[in-house]
Parts: sequence; structure tokens; C-alpha cells
Amino acid sequence: MGRAREYRQRLKYTVSSARQKTLEQQLEVQLTAELGMSLVEARLLAGRLSPWILTRPELLGPNQIAFDEAVAGRESFSRGPTPVTRTIKLTPFDLEDLELEEEFGLPALQLGRVLRLVEEADRQDALLSARQLTLLCNIAPSSLRRRLQRVRRLGIWVPVRGLGQLERDQGGLYRSTWVLSAYLQGKAVEALRRQGAIARARLGELVRQFLTLAQRLGEGEAGPENSEQWQWAALVKACPPERLAALAAGRLAGGNGACDWVAFSRQLQADFALSPARLQAITELVAEVTSSLGSDRVPGQVIYWAVAADEPAGKPLSSCRLVPVRLLYWDRSDDPDRSGNRDANRVQDLKLARIQRFAQAAKEAGAYLSYADLSYLLGIHTAALSRMVREHQPGSVPLRGSECDIGRGITHRARVIELYLEMHTETEIVARTGHSYESIENYLRDFATVLVLSERGLTPTMIR
Repeated sequence: MGRAREYRQRLKYTVSSARQKTLEQQLEVQLTAELGMSLVEARLLAGRLSPWILTRPELLGPNQIAFDEAVAGRESFSRGPTPVTRTIKLTPFDLEDLELEEEFGLPALQLGRVLRLVEEADRQDALLSARQLTLLCNIAPSSLRRRLQRVRRLGIWVPVRGLGQLERDQGGLYRSTWVLSAYLQGKAVEALRRQGAIARARLGELVRQFLTLAQRLGEGEAGPENSEQWQWAALVKACPPERLAALAAGRLAGGNGACDWVAFSRQLQADFALSPARLQAITELVAEVTSSLGSDRVPGQVIYWAVAADEPAGKPLSSCRLVPVRLLYWDRSDDPDRSGNRDANRVQDLKLARIQRFAQAAKEAGAYLSYADLSYLLGIHTAALSRMVREHQPGSVPLRGSECDIGRGITHRARVIELYLEMHTETEIVARTGHSYESIENYLRDFATVLVLSERGLTPTMIR
């Protein structure tokens, strides 16, 4: 019971930490600080602005990557020698994942990520291979294969490159159609959401999108835009009109749609009673944010907000200054030549490489990641991350806990003092330990204080 309680507490902290580092939260902070909005007004407005920004087709969200190795064509299942590739947008991590972990556990988070990537590729007329999914989601190939087989047995269509002819002939429903069908029939969907790794908020959004399509079809407007929506259209025809009307009564409001900024800003001006001057300031803020998200990002790179390196221990996360860090989530070197790798089922080396790469990139940007950040980014339990770092790279990963001596992590105080007493310069100590000059100066200052008090005859208890 104690271990389960500790796990829940850590998970709540991870979720809270991740929420503080989203685009929506950064917009809320800017609206409050720069435009003088109240916290409630800024939160509501940020909740409207963030989805609008993230749904721009020409823009990469902070948690999205440009993946340039997807196989072009959703029917390109065969493993040809040199497939035609295309660049697509993928979302390797999202807050929805943490909602799944809170409700159903880590396996649901991992499965949800895999299925989201598969579906995003399909919508962009592309396919991902099982190998690419393994590397993107940090899941061993055998584990991935078992999970996808279980999902396919539910009747869900999961297209990946290399899918066999028998499985292609069997087909299936898109995951959204599968859960919507049960929902429209009035079935209890909690067990289905667990099996299909669908968060509660995601189901609500699917229902809203489905009802919007049903409304368009009923009014004779544009029909389905892709194969997934064609399946939805079949559900619309099979669903009794009174059932659709009852659902639509409270579900259609709240969507930003695909409108441009002019139309969307008019909605905001009406909903929030914005003055022309304040609307202009918001317009400039949105332009600045979209520019920062879209400018000179290399393929495979995401933007993640991490706690600034100069923030002291013990300060609430909500009060800490956050720094936007560019992390190379996917790199071609993540998929090494397998001819010399006898154990292709291992992904531990990849996990360790990403841990080191992410932590080092954050440090170079003037920030530190925590185990909670890495857990969210990589979809790995914090205890497993801590164990990997402790066993394979002790002291070499610059994380907030170790660099700022927070919590029960590795402390380098003794090693820093030892090097100093051996007459090493601060520059040499920085090179050997990876700590910043500020941290080393703090250690030496504390050591000098203890030394002086000890020479004056104070006991360790009195010094503390």
C-alpha cells in the first residue's frame, strides 16, 4: 500500500510538472505578466489560444517533430529495398499521455503513444515501420508486437509498414470509430478506453468532432475528408436521429475549428470583451509565439520548457523561471546499423543516449531537466530512469536534482571539495564534475563556513 501511495504521489507530481511546461501555461504567464490580465481571464484565454495555435497545419507544436523518414503512401506496406519517404508531423509526447497514466497506468501511456503516431502517419498518407515505432516510443520490438496484436484482436485497424497480407485483408475500424460506435450504442466505455488507450478528454473531443461532421452532413455541406471520417459517416447513418440530437445538445460548443486568425480573433473579442488595443497586443503575442515555434527547427526537434539553472532548490515550480529548450527527440543515429548488434531487441542503449542528450541540451540552454521531465518525455517510470542513470552513467547526467543537490539524488559536494583541496582550479572542477561555476562556488562557500565554525570549536550538531 505504501509503495502504491508513493507511486501515485510521484505520478501526480509528474503530471503537475508537465502541465506547468505546456504552451498553454506559457501563454497564461505572458498574458498575466505582459498584458496585466487577471489569472482567471488569462487562463481562460490561454485555453482558447493554445488549441488554435497547435491546430495550424503550417506550424509544428512544441511537442511535435518533423519526421522525414516516413514511408509515403498509406498502402505502401511491402518492405521494398528503397522506399519513397516523406516528411510528416508526429507528436511523440502529449499531456493526454499523462492522463492515461493517471487513470490506467504506464502501459496505457505507452500504447497510447504508439497508436497516436500510427494514426498521425495514416492521416498524412504515410506509414511508419515497427522499427521506427520502437525507437520513437522506447519500447522493445517484442513488447510492441504483442501490444499491437492485442489491439488488432479488438478489431482496430493499426497500419504499419510490413503488415502481412492476411492482417490487411482482415482490416478493422479506426480506433476512434471503434470507441465511438460503442459510445453511440450507450455502452460503458471505460473498459474500452483502457483497451484502446483513449483518455477521457480525448473521447470527449472525438464525440464533438463526430457531431460536427454529423451536422455538416445533415446540412448538406462538405462530406468526409478521409477514410476515418468515411467510417464516421457510416456511423451517422446508422445512429438514430434522436440519439444524435441528444448528444449534440451539450457537445457542439467550444471548438475553435480551422478558422483563420481574423475570424478567430473576432470570436475572442466577442467572448472576452477585448478592446482593440488589447486585441492588437494579443495578436502580436500570438505572432511572436508562432514565430518562435516554427523558426529554424531541424527535423526531429521539439521545444520543452525546463526550469532555469539559476533557480534555487525549494522554490515552487509555479514561481520558477522556465527556459525553452530545443531537444533533438529523433536523430538518425538513434537507429544504428543492426548488422553488428546481436540483440536487436534491446533499446536500453537508446534510452541512455536520449537521457544524456536531453539533459546536456537543457544544460547548454541554461536549464536543468528533472526525472519527472524525462519520464514524461520518454514514457519511462522515474524509478527505472533513476536506476539506469545510477548503474550506467553515475554523475555524468546533469539533472536538476544532482546539479542543485535536491532530494535523494547523487551529491557531488564531497567530490568538489576534494578536488579543490587537491589544488584543482574551478575550471578544472567544472570540467571534471559537469557542475556550473555557480554551484561550485556555493559548495566552496558552504565548506568555508563549516571549516571556520569547526575551528572555533563548534560541534557538527551546533553547526547544523
